[in-house]
Amino acid sequence: MDKFALVKGNTIIIGLGNPILSDDGVGWVIAQELAKTLKDEFQVTTASLAGFNLLDLLAGYERTFIVDAIQTKNGKAGDIYRLTPEDLQFSRRLASVHDINLVTALELGKTLGLSLPKEIVIYAIEAQDTLTFAEKLSPPVEEAVPRVVKAILEELKQ
Repeated sequence: MDKFALVKGNTIIIGLGNPILSDDGVGWVIAQELAKTLKDEFQVTTASLAGFNLLDLLAGYERTFIVDAIQTKNGKAGDIYRLTPEDLQFSRRLASVHDINLVTALELGKTLGLSLPKEIVIYAIEAQDTLTFAEKLSPPVEEAVPRVVKAILEELKQ
């Protein structure tokens, strides 16, 4: 294992989304860019999972970066948000396990005694279009990609 990785601990970077739904694929694009730069220094993966299904990917790591698209009421396409699970909402009332969001899944994982990361950082990029079948990002989201890559690389050095 690379000396830099040993210093940084057990880290995984997960790009989430659907790569064929325009801006919903931004997590995948960023993960692929990071994988080129980081080579084998850190585990970098992509997934089209959410909530409870993410626990398998997170288990056993000390530090996790999750990158995904987001759509908020007042956001502008390409805006970048750096979040932690504490910034997100926990839900105790679920209609089914399919309704589990990330924070609820993490709470459930802790309750079940899973070895989950001590540090989870979420980079969310405001999406313009997540419904059109396309493998290309909208221009404002594409412009955000190098900024998120740079931000994550900087955090990995800390």
